[in-house]
Amino acid sequence: MENFVFLCLGTTKIIGDSIGPKVGDKLKEMNINAYVYGNTLRQVTSINVEDYVAMLEKRHSTDKIIAIDSALGKSEDIGKIKITSSGIKPGGAFDKTRKRVGNIGILAVVGNADGDRLKELKNSSLSLINELVNKVVDYARKYVKSAQIF
Repeated sequence: MENFVFLCLGTTKIIGDSIGPKVGDKLKEMNINAYVYGNTLRQVTSINVEDYVAMLEKRHSTDKIIAIDSALGKSEDIGKIKITSSGIKPGGAFDKTRKRVGNIGILAVVGNADGDRLKELKNSSLSLINELVNKVVDYARKYVKSAQIF
């Protein structure tokens, strides 16, 4: 049976970028049957993400890695969860050069990608963030549970 690893990206310093750490907190609280990296106490940010990626490549090379992050998108997609089968690019709204992380990506769309992206992230609604956190946690819980049933 393969192990599951959640890499929860983001920082609580910017409300719109806090999805990952908040999801990490909830996954740890519920004792999900998976490794969880990134929460409000130990945040995985653009400063240290490369260190986490290197560690994951060594410790979890055969495990299923699910990367979770906030995202900006089209206005009609705000409040939606986007799932990719090719991981995600951490900090993709600002740095297009990073390589993809994870086997699966879960992106919570918190604002519009048009215009001032940092302003969008800073002005995200707390109620929207909390709603998206709950959606991501619910999806993660169901995914791990269904994948472990044979």
